[in-house]
Amino acid sequence: MLKKIGLFLTALLGLTACVSAPKGLETENFTRTDLMQIQTQDYACACHHIRLGGKVIRATALENRTELEILNLPVSSLNAKPLLEAHSNGRFIAYIEGFIDPEVVKNQYITLGGILKKQQVGKVDQAEYVYPVINVKNYRLWKVGVDYYSDYDENWRFYRAHYWRNDGFYLPQIRYYLY
Repeated sequence: MLKKIGLFLTALLGLTACVSAPKGLETENFTRTDLMQIQTQDYACACHHIRLGGKVIRATALENRTELEILNLPVSSLNAKPLLEAHSNGRFIAYIEGFIDPEVVKNQYITLGGILKKQQVGKVDQAEYVYPVINVKNYRLWKVGVDYYSDYDENWRFYRAHYWRNDGFYLPQIRYYLY
């Protein structure tokens, strides 16, 4: 009986590790976890620890660091992954020390933690935009996975890797996820 309980607790601990945020990006380490929480007075001290995430839309390698322009997406409080189905609520600039090849991070999803430093004026197409700027301490790039599923009902059959319904052929649905 004691072995079964030990095995159960080990499995439970293993599953919990799959759901937790990456090291250095845990929610409790940050005073701000949403772009909408940033207030104008937060830039005065340049001391707020912030965790944000989203999709990298532009990357530029500078002399000693890499600049990322990120389309912000809300981040899950459990595992720190950007929520793909959510709507963006702005953009921000992140500076990462050292060289990162811009083509490696472009169009990738990222979660990062760092210090909110200042605002930087730039342009989005022809419109002027004020970006929050973050100096990054920790970050995690996410890979996009694809899951195929079907809305099954009593009229479906699986035949040679295709779904078949009594009223005709149809393809499975596609769901994207981060890992």
